Amino acid sequence: MSNYKISTSLFPNILKTIIAVIFCFAFSTASKSTTITVAVDNFSFTPSIVSANVGDTIKWQWIGGSHTTTCDGTGGTVLPAGATPWNSPLNSGSTQFLYKLTVAGTYNYICVPHAGSGMTGTLNVSSGASSSLLIENFDYPAGDSLGAHGWVSFSGGATNVLMVTSPGLTYTGYPLSGIGNATTLALSGQDAYKNFSVPDSTGNLYVSFMVKINTAQSAGDYFFALLPPTSTTLYTARFYAKDSLGGLAFGLSKSTAAAGGIFYTGGSYSYGTTYVVVIKYTFNSGTTTDDVMNAYIFNAGIPSTEPVSPTIGPVSGTASDNTLGRIALRQGTAASSAGLNADGFNVAKTWSGIVTGIKPVSNNISEGFVLNQNYPNPFNPNTTIEFVIPENGFVNLTVYNALGMEVKSLVNENLSSGSYRTNFNGSGLNSGVYFYKLSYLNKEGNNFTATKKLILIK
Repeated sequence: MSNYKISTSLFPNILKTIIAVIFCFAFSTASKSTTITVAVDNFSFTPSIVSANVGDTIKWQWIGGSHTTTCDGTGGTVLPAGATPWNSPLNSGSTQFLYKLTVAGTYNYICVPHAGSGMTGTLNVSSGASSSLLIENFDYPAGDSLGAHGWVSFSGGATNVLMVTSPGLTYTGYPLSGIGNATTLALSGQDAYKNFSVPDSTGNLYVSFMVKINTAQSAGDYFFALLPPTSTTLYTARFYAKDSLGGLAFGLSKSTAAAGGIFYTGGSYSYGTTYVVVIKYTFNSGTTTDDVMNAYIFNAGIPSTEPVSPTIGPVSGTASDNTLGRIALRQGTAASSAGLNADGFNVAKTWSGIVTGIKPVSNNISEGFVLNQNYPNPFNPNTTIEFVIPENGFVNLTVYNALGMEVKSLVNENLSSGSYRTNFNGSGLNSGVYFYKLSYLNKEGNNFTATKKLILIK
């Protein structure tokens, strides 16, 4: 290999053939969410813009010339927070470089010798269309500290340590209802965060949870927020509760009141009632302060598609935008904070990821389709269903009653190859025999169906 070099001027047809073969390989392997190939030739990366998911591998394949692939956050390159920088030569003596994507975000990389000639590339990396970046059901023994289960205390010391408390919250139609216990926030004390599986900085981010407010102050304060993956101070998507003339109001802000304001609902909500809150955070790339957030608050059911109008929002502000990587629970001060129970946190990239609660178990490629028997079975009221798909495609998983009538659509979206797990809650159903059916179809017309029986006993 070291004695030969492909010349674009001498062998244009050969070059085109090699690139075509690389593209075929790139797209065939990318469809399985494994390796995406970028051809490296004189003054170009091909394709120059790649869309990928966390877990994919980018392979730069040398064709001709002497180049580098470089991304370290300097010299015009952009590297998401938490991602590993790289700088690799690509020439006749070093013909390949592989990089495993572990952090979502936008990567702008360059060839150092030829960046001035426009030899640059972009990787737009998402966390996966249906990935849950965090699920917290507090399914631990009551009386345990949250610190014993992956939460990190960062303020408030040993005052009102955040604990697992019983019982858990329930909400008909929310996939994480009735699983495990909950946690209780007092009027002041310890604050804690829990990390996403991977940070995120592109597209939309959805966070859902159940909350029951027991007491609130007229001053109001936020009890939930998002944080960057390395910060305990840059709170954003702050969610508030306050008393409003004896009623309960919820609020949302991007940052502080001075950096854009706090936007409250009217005092039409009730103490002692369990609500489901969904906060949508939209990453924008126009400026460094243009990210936007909305809040949806539900007291009965959850729509299968995102509502056109949010309960609060859109909300923006002048605070700087950041990559996000943590959820935070905050107890604040006795003069302004709420006393509450919280449960069932889910961080996902799509609305359907909130509604269905589907969670990837593994992105290892299977050789065939699998629909596992639900467990436990019989069940009351929650059961888990797992399935495996070997290729990207559109997946529908639906529960039917004995008469063949649809009871609940659990999954209805495009999924990458891998193993998945979702929860079915039968709290609103009568005891009896039900069926769940998995249907799959890809763009080549390949299809698969399987049906299994599940039994609800109350």
